[in-house]
Amino acid sequence: MNNSTRIYLTSPVFHEIANHDKVSQGKKEQIEKLWRELHEVAEVITETNRFPSEQRIYDVVKQNNINFIGCHISHPITKSILEIPSVKAVCTSSMGFNHIFPHPDILITHTPSIMDKTVAELTIGIILANLRNIVGLHNYLWDEKWDPYLKWDLDENLNKSLDSLTLGIVGLGEIGREVVRRLYPWGIKVIYYDINRNQDFEVKFPNLTFIEKMEDIFERSDIVSLHIPLNKSTNGIINESLLKKMKKNSLLVNTARGGILNFPDLVRLLKSKDISINLAFDVFEPEPIPTETLNDFKKILIDRPELRFVFIPHSGSSDADTRAKMAIVLLTNLILLCKSEKSADIKNLQLIPSQRMFKNLNNSVLEELKTYRIWNWWGSR
Repeated sequence: MNNSTRIYLTSPVFHEIANHDKVSQGKKEQIEKLWRELHEVAEVITETNRFPSEQRIYDVVKQNNINFIGCHISHPITKSILEIPSVKAVCTSSMGFNHIFPHPDILITHTPSIMDKTVAELTIGIILANLRNIVGLHNYLWDEKWDPYLKWDLDENLNKSLDSLTLGIVGLGEIGREVVRRLYPWGIKVIYYDINRNQDFEVKFPNLTFIEKMEDIFERSDIVSLHIPLNKSTNGIINESLLKKMKKNSLLVNTARGGILNFPDLVRLLKSKDISINLAFDVFEPEPIPTETLNDFKKILIDRPELRFVFIPHSGSSDADTRAKMAIVLLTNLILLCKSEKSADIKNLQLIPSQRMFKNLNNSVLEELKTYRIWNWWGSR
């Protein structure tokens, strides 16, 4: 163990996942191996509580001169925590990193290219659950409302098939592209908006059409599926203006981040009947969804029973091996940081997009890296 390097893991889950009976044996062994190696290269403090408070995280980091923090999306890594001088980097076991304050001299790693298939699968699942009213029909049967005289003629529960509908994707990143890949064999018409057009991807999937303006996605789509990150420019971007452009009886799907949607606008427009849209959400803002907000949606459904809401508790990555892969990448990033002694040693880190230039250093990028705390840490080793 290297007593000069200290790591704080804000949850025991990064090791406990290896004991889950649904994780494959190979992943379990890989986690155990990385866990041993991590303890060989650093002093590791592992939180016993899966959801420590911001104050608890601050106190542990401050009192133990922590160099590297390992966390996930439920752990707020705030400005005050990152102003503690000992901290050099934060590694999160998630694709998103909006829970980490973007401190100008702290490296941040995440776990990209892991959840795309799992989240895409869930996205398609909740689309189908909403369109075919799977949850409602289950409850109808479960609550013994299936009338013997209505064995088949359930006209009030007639549903929609995907065949004739247009799917609009907002954000053609890893998850958005995976949704297209999985739905392509079904022959569904898909339109998309992204800051950058992906013509190479369009060639592979001819049923995919680029739309230059995001508002046109909302006007033209029967289903709008959100796949954009949460940051300053996207916070609350799905607002009254866009929501009012949606077709009557269309479906809004969000498996990205709750904060990209303006929930007060959505609730108000549904209550006032200015919009008539169905919802399929895996994410909310804040999380867990506040009782007051949930009650608002329940009241809306009482008043407007023709609408369909499918809400699930942020479970897009809840595949056992996916969670294990996320832990593996987190532990690997932490080990690489602990072992690093120079700029070339971080080329294999899963850095967030704004820091990926550090993987291929030129003179100007090298000068910028010198402003990061890890540079001086290397010099002191």
